[in-house]
Amino acid sequence: MAVHPQQRHWLGAIAFTAMLVVLIAFAATDVFSYFFIEILLIMVASVASFYVMFPSSQFFVIALANFLAVYTCVFVFFLEANFRAKGAALVPLDSLLPVTVAYVLPIVAFIGGAWRRRQTIRAIVTAEQMQQERHLVRVLLWLAPVFAIGALSFLIPAGQFARSTLDALLDGAMAMIALIVLFVSRDVAMFLVDVGLMFEDFFHRIARLAAPALAFFTFYSLIVLVFASIYRIIDRYSAAYHFLINGTPQKISFPESLYFSITTLSTVGYGDITALSNVARVLVSLQIVFGALLLLFGFFEIMNYTREHERRK
Repeated sequence: MAVHPQQRHWLGAIAFTAMLVVLIAFAATDVFSYFFIEILLIMVASVASFYVMFPSSQFFVIALANFLAVYTCVFVFFLEANFRAKGAALVPLDSLLPVTVAYVLPIVAFIGGAWRRRQTIRAIVTAEQMQQERHLVRVLLWLAPVFAIGALSFLIPAGQFARSTLDALLDGAMAMIALIVLFVSRDVAMFLVDVGLMFEDFFHRIARLAAPALAFFTFYSLIVLVFASIYRIIDRYSAAYHFLINGTPQKISFPESLYFSITTLSTVGYGDITALSNVARVLVSLQIVFGALLLLFGFFEIMNYTREHERRK
């Protein structure tokens, strides 16, 4: 049975979201710790509950999942920066319950507020278009007190409180944030809807640029490979050393020449591999010029392709 293109779009978006959730959970916690499992379960339960409340708009649910991933990153950052006892694990077993409560409070508050205002939010979600009355200042105003609470947490003296005191301060801060989220759930929903719509439009534009972007990437890769091969050849068939590798004159290997070619073309130049001989320096200069020309013409062609595509619509 063939899959409809629209279904493929949502399947791809859901797969991307699932990958993002797992990636954030792995990065933000100890692998397979209790907190890791709880993060996954809480995020899955939150997304499922919103899909039940607002089944007609998958993009809103996907925006929520991505927003929860960002929230998880911010939460773990503040937890590690301001609420972690000196020398202790990020979430020791005796603090698992307070930390879990702190993490879930704003999420539960948002779900509760969304349920209480579900009729209003459903009308916003199902409209599936940007509303002129959604002024950015109003939509983002609720973030100001949340960031203020986060900023105040940096005033907590590092390493001077017991774990139980830090847990109480963390729960208190997150309870205040949860109270804010509860009362502004409609504005948070508007924010998620608009972000979802903007990302959806962005990915549609990216899809239209697939052909010129692939051509640009092909030429970029060609320059990388050609110059990497030349660097390797001149170093291999010459008695002199042409490169400094980690501060020592050495013969360059092909993987190293590929790496050097990429960093040269991108003009990053980390300094772990540098041109030593005049021949190598001339080649590096030529590659940088080719790279600059490729960027100029590449961006021009991509923009020209976009304008022609818009005119044909």
